[in-house]
Amino acid sequence: MKTSVTIYSKSGFDESLATATLATALLSKGSRIYVEFLSNTLSSPVVINSSYVVGVPPSNNLTIVNSTAILYIPPKNLGVVVKYDDQGKSEVLMRFSNVNSLTNAVLDYVETLNAKVELPEQLLKDVILYNQGQIDKMSKVGKAIAKAVKMNYGLIDFTQKLYTYLLEVIKTRSYKLNPDIAKEAEKYDVALRTFEELLNAKEYIQYGNIKVFVISRQISKEAIKNNYAILKPIAYDILVRLCREDGISMVVLETELGHTLRICLGRRDVSFVNIVSSIRKDLSEKLDISLKGNHVLIKFKNPSESNLDRMLEVVDDIATGIVRT
Repeated sequence: MKTSVTIYSKSGFDESLATATLATALLSKGSRIYVEFLSNTLSSPVVINSSYVVGVPPSNNLTIVNSTAILYIPPKNLGVVVKYDDQGKSEVLMRFSNVNSLTNAVLDYVETLNAKVELPEQLLKDVILYNQGQIDKMSKVGKAIAKAVKMNYGLIDFTQKLYTYLLEVIKTRSYKLNPDIAKEAEKYDVALRTFEELLNAKEYIQYGNIKVFVISRQISKEAIKNNYAILKPIAYDILVRLCREDGISMVVLETELGHTLRICLGRRDVSFVNIVSSIRKDLSEKLDISLKGNHVLIKFKNPSESNLDRMLEVVDDIATGIVRT
């Protein structure tokens, strides 16, 4: 009699491939596999019991009990296999060093099950390059996957399609683009062309040589409002593109939890301290401000306050302060 195994994971290229790899291994051992992809933002508590978990650690709304998790820790190039007991207490069972992806960690784990899964070499290279942000070095198929993932990040239906596609790639060892992925990748190219048109039409806010690009349905600019859905997934790309050109850039983005502000600091004369100190105290007290690399993320502590006008007040304080420096 076949045993039933449920695997939980989340959206993403590496997560989907790692899940497909584990599923293939367990199928080869005679198990019946069920896969559930979790939303990246859990709005209500979820308890995972007696399952595998791939790439998803416990969080405020996620409890894992009686289960085995396979996790990847990028800064340490470390893969870990963690066992959770009936109280959710964790114990590290295995560590895999010098791994560059969650998929690599899963491949190491399945060997301990006396199972062997062979992935196309280029596919494995692509997922590592994807994790490293080196999209330009990926294969043609890999680039298409990266574009499709970006345009559909967090969408469960697409993640299921990607998982099914990768499962077939592993089964056939034929790493070719399928129509569904190609169609979604084309949306990314359309989004970039749309941004270029808006940039040329100067559909942004200008402070000196600083461009502030707003992606929101609350903005009065019809060209932005009408293209909100296609621009939202490429907000990060827009931020980096403008930063590369001008040395500093800002993107205001409407999200499910209100508006956020991302700032790219590419100029040596503008620091994180400059950003924080330029915001008036009564406003800064209401904000969460974080720094990762040379990128600043600003959001309101209370999402109900995070409408476009309020975030533009933050933009005005910061941009005016920078222009004066």
